[in-house]
Amino acid sequence: MSVGRYTVVALLLAAGPAAADDAFPKAVAPFLKEHCLACHGDKKQEGGVRLDQVAGVEAGNRNLWTMVHEQVASGQMPPEGRPRPADAAKKQLLTWVADRQRALGVGGSRRLNRRELSAALRDVTGLSVDFGQALPGDGTVAGFDTGAEALAEASDGVAQWLVVTRRAVDGLRFLDPPAHKTFALDLREVKDVRKAFDAWKADGATGKELKGIPRPGLGLLIEPRAVGDRDELSFAVPTPPSKEGVLRLALSVHAMKPYPTLPNPRLWVRVGGRDLDYCEVTGTADKPQRLVYEVQLGDLVVTGKGVTVSLAGKVEMPYAVEGFENEDKSRVDQPPVPGGTGLFRPVFDRRALPPEKQPVPFVVLQTISVEPGLVAAWPPADWKAAVEVRDDTASARRLLGLWAERAWRRPVADAETAPFVKLFERLRADGLPFDAALRPAFQSVLMSAPFRYQASPAHPDPVAAQHAIASRLSFMFWGEPPDAELRKLAAAGKLRDPVTLDAQVDRLLADPRSDGFVRPFVLQWLEMEQPITIAQDHIQKQDFRFARYLKASMRDETVSYVGRLIADNRPAAELVVSDWTMMNDALARHYGYPALPDGTLRKVTLRADDPRGGGILGHAGLQSMLCWMGDNWVIYRGAWVLRHVLDHPPPPPPLEVPELNPADAKNKGKSFRELLVQHQEDARCNVCHKTIDPAGFAFQNFDLSGRWRNVEHETYKRGELDGRIAWAGEGKTRPVDTVGRLPRGEEFKTFAEFKGLVVKHYRDDLVRGLLKNWYVYATGRKPGIDDTAEIAAILAAHRDKGYPLRDLLKAVVRSRAFLEQHPK
Repeated sequence: MSVGRYTVVALLLAAGPAAADDAFPKAVAPFLKEHCLACHGDKKQEGGVRLDQVAGVEAGNRNLWTMVHEQVASGQMPPEGRPRPADAAKKQLLTWVADRQRALGVGGSRRLNRRELSAALRDVTGLSVDFGQALPGDGTVAGFDTGAEALAEASDGVAQWLVVTRRAVDGLRFLDPPAHKTFALDLREVKDVRKAFDAWKADGATGKELKGIPRPGLGLLIEPRAVGDRDELSFAVPTPPSKEGVLRLALSVHAMKPYPTLPNPRLWVRVGGRDLDYCEVTGTADKPQRLVYEVQLGDLVVTGKGVTVSLAGKVEMPYAVEGFENEDKSRVDQPPVPGGTGLFRPVFDRRALPPEKQPVPFVVLQTISVEPGLVAAWPPADWKAAVEVRDDTASARRLLGLWAERAWRRPVADAETAPFVKLFERLRADGLPFDAALRPAFQSVLMSAPFRYQASPAHPDPVAAQHAIASRLSFMFWGEPPDAELRKLAAAGKLRDPVTLDAQVDRLLADPRSDGFVRPFVLQWLEMEQPITIAQDHIQKQDFRFARYLKASMRDETVSYVGRLIADNRPAAELVVSDWTMMNDALARHYGYPALPDGTLRKVTLRADDPRGGGILGHAGLQSMLCWMGDNWVIYRGAWVLRHVLDHPPPPPPLEVPELNPADAKNKGKSFRELLVQHQEDARCNVCHKTIDPAGFAFQNFDLSGRWRNVEHETYKRGELDGRIAWAGEGKTRPVDTVGRLPRGEEFKTFAEFKGLVVKHYRDDLVRGLLKNWYVYATGRKPGIDDTAEIAAILAAHRDKGYPLRDLLKAVVRSRAFLEQHPK
């Protein structure tokens, strides 16, 4: 029994024996021996699957049995040429697998991942600190960091959680006054920047690079620089002796652009050696932007002089201004690079022109405030909590009740908070003041399971189950704990009502916080956290001047495109084929479209002659990522599209796969297609590559930077680009070879034909794969047998409508798997 559609090497066996099962040795084991073990036994494990050691269905191998059930039920296994099982034996196996899997239950709680823990801490403390910075990374299930199996507790993780939670509560105060000096300046009244910062010296601050042009009534002009040029406003402020605590940096800024065609400046904010932001500055003098950053000192570089704050104005777009020459002289003796950056920036004499007439955009800093030892009052003022704090146990009890309800995301009984109140009383009796005694009690709440774990919607207490649904909704669609409306609906018992659920999905997705769903889901679904390369052919290096912003824009195009599809409830086919995309100024230049004014991503109709067309498969970010081994890496491109778009994941490669090296003497002069045919002659490679390689040729029109090309090189040599292997073309060129074949035999000659065939013949596969991924992301586990049947029902219900994406999400939320209801 060969498995070709599932990568299941990690699903072989759970540790320990399965529970005793009389039916297994009598009916199941004989079936496996007759029909499966020749390919999946002790001597051979096709697709990385081994079935000779299983003895039953258990939590650790339920996904393996789901795969077996689906393959046998569909008739794909045993494969052609093998004896077919009798109908009665087949039915007996399928019934046994389904019954045993149902006996495991419908789900359960799971630990919050690093993103969610950080968000939950921000919610309960009222601080905007990225607490996840100090937490270890999470494992994944099917590529997603929400998988329960990958979120098991580890000793080092618990130890680090102790540190993080202590830091969190140390940043709060109840009766104590503000603990540390605040350094503040209004730069709109400053004539000499050095003298202005001298006022801080008496309190231990030091000026390092006090750059900028003061303009009384306006603020401090931070001169713009290209990436790579060093010129910034930099100073250091003292920290508490412990070098622990929260630093808050608050800025008010706006842009000054002497010429209307100038790009917006970007403010790079670095604190303690850590880059906090690359903010596009769009505010005006009368409506400045307010920027606030809170960060743990323990996550920063803190020296004897304190922590360094650096502010730099950057221009991350090449541009030109009429009447000024171009400063970029690098291409004087050679033709411009096709698709390259073009103009760099105007050249001018800074001494001859005042800032108000210079062809550059300035960041104007109006006010700055630094509090290096922030201890915030709790509860936060915006909670409007009617809690009077006095130095007594009654106040501590009320505060602990409020803290626990917010932390545990459900109502809390007095009996549940009683142990924490006793801890406070014991520490108070030992002589600790009110605040110092309450913080350990607060931390103990954060160390408890109700905070660190998402409760199950199958909880036997209906109130707890309702609040678990509220948490599941909010963590899925916002990546953070539920808001007041969800908590109110949970308290009213309304979160199993389909109409209410649909309305909440609409509300949650309409909120800007839905980026907490779209971004992590898209980046993990499509594996977009891999490197993106922006190359200049004439120097064979990444274009460092504009690469950071362009790479970020390339990723954001795909994220915002999928988000717009969901928001507008567009049909699933538009994931592959459409006439539009999302663009900003950087992407418009990269794709050769008319200039756009800023970094805001907006919907742009594509030219009819744009060969990329709409849909995620033509996005530069995806295509550059798929070129991480060079612009002809057909194998990786093919495996990616099978896995993430067509729901036909290839099995894992066998051990000791021979390297395909175009530079070998025996391969000189061979086309990449000839090399791949040669590769497929190896029996170890053929089973996968006969499907992977033909699909990968669809993307050959895209170069290393995700730009369209019509020619490729005849020969390739192995080289490096910024420290990474890259197959660099050399010699003569020829038309790009894009002839290929899809898994079920459909042939295509162009990228456009490939996309058309996917929509025509693989739309169900695309949506089925998307639903599976949403199930994992939402529930923390791969779909089981009953879930697979439910997915099939969702497909059937929405097929004639074209699979509108937001409607599909609503169906997932109404599903038994999401609500953790037993099948009827």
